[in-house]
Amino acid sequence: MTSISDHSRDIPILTAVRAAANKLAQHPQDHGWRDLYRLIGFGLSSSSPQLRKLFLENANSQRDSSATHLITLLGISLKIVAVDLFDELRTKDKPESCLDSLEAVLAEHGDHIAAILSSRRNSFTGARRFLVPQVVLGAYFANGYPVDFADLGTGLGVLPRQLNAQRLYNTFKTGLRWAGGTPSFQPIPLRSRFGVDQGPLPRIDWVRACYGTSPYYEGLYRELMATFDDPDVRASEVGYSELDLLDTDDLRAFIRRNNINAVNLSYTLYELTPESRTRVIDTLLDVLRPPGVAIVTEPHAELTRPGCTVTVYDQSTASPMTIVTVSDGHFTGRVDPLPDYEQFTTLHPITYEFAR
Repeated sequence: MTSISDHSRDIPILTAVRAAANKLAQHPQDHGWRDLYRLIGFGLSSSSPQLRKLFLENANSQRDSSATHLITLLGISLKIVAVDLFDELRTKDKPESCLDSLEAVLAEHGDHIAAILSSRRNSFTGARRFLVPQVVLGAYFANGYPVDFADLGTGLGVLPRQLNAQRLYNTFKTGLRWAGGTPSFQPIPLRSRFGVDQGPLPRIDWVRACYGTSPYYEGLYRELMATFDDPDVRASEVGYSELDLLDTDDLRAFIRRNNINAVNLSYTLYELTPESRTRVIDTLLDVLRPPGVAIVTEPHAELTRPGCTVTVYDQSTASPMTIVTVSDGHFTGRVDPLPDYEQFTTLHPITYEFAR
């Protein structure tokens, strides 16, 4: 009798997740995930009935998720239910030798992991992701027009609290090297702010699991925790809502009910299929209160290369403006202008403390 796995090698979902795992395993920065991604890619290319079953039996519930997102979620799930597997990976010269252990974990915890893949998002929350939105929104609304802001895919919900926290901005600003110098702090005329994520809203234990196991990530996590102690962050008033961005009726209702005219999506859309990303952006641009603006930060090459790109969707312009790349997705390193940067800064000038 022929098993499911004998016919599954070229099934689209398996082809997609196998390719994603193999690409993630080649990322030049290893912060605790690479060996696991290599193991998953190997498993999907060989005899691994439990691994294939996980994706095949849950393909319908995962249909709006990108392959990259599914692989990162699987990694987070395994970090929660199978700490011993990560310990074993660290002791092996070849991650592929741990395939039997991975299959055993999936046989025991497959239902739990499947539930995570169908209901969760990668809620990694970084302390420095507010820096570019602070600069962009400060310039865009320099005329003083009141801003009702929503951070979509907010994770632990710190970014909306960080906006206008000048002390925190001054702490982190020198970690980014802009081509024009260091942007001056420009306050945003915030009237209200919201953090939005798919329910259940992420808790600290889930966000902690989204961090890789490495000294580098340990430092980033300590930085995030310290951010919550900033007086401006503690004092800010933020409303939090559970919302599935793919439920366009609910998304429209939320935007209209709260008069939102500025949104931020940091490492949010890459988790979705290209068609779903387009649907979310189209909905936002249609319903945002004018003047409406959306800032979208996406990882390079679906999270397989370092850095990210920042795009501004402005209701008043015909096309989106892809304005800068950041060399490290944790918002350190270089900020390099792209061709649309000049268009944006002509419309909304950015001033610099120290011009280069």
